[in-house]
Amino acid sequence: MSVQRSLWGGAAQYRSPIDAVVHWACRKDAHRAAPSRGGRGGLTVHQGRWAYCDGVVDDDQHEWAPTGGVPIDRLVDWTKAMDPFRAVTIRR
Repeated sequence: MSVQRSLWGGAAQYRSPIDAVVHWACRKDAHRAAPSRGGRGGLTVHQGRWAYCDGVVDDDQHEWAPTGGVPIDRLVDWTKAMDPFRAVTIRR
């Protein structure tokens, strides 16, 4: 019986998607002014590394700026992302 090695390397080398870093962020003014996608979608590959655009937009004309490698949650505008989820109390 043979033992197969993982294509991803040893367990110590494995990084979960949560540990993945984003190396490019879109800084196009129109995209930054758009509602936030809250980390849902918006990921793409630019120059072989992860890139993220937080704006919910229809066009794909991004202006990529290097991040130095950060977790995606640092690139999400959480103020805008949580706005639709804020509760509203109506008193009668």
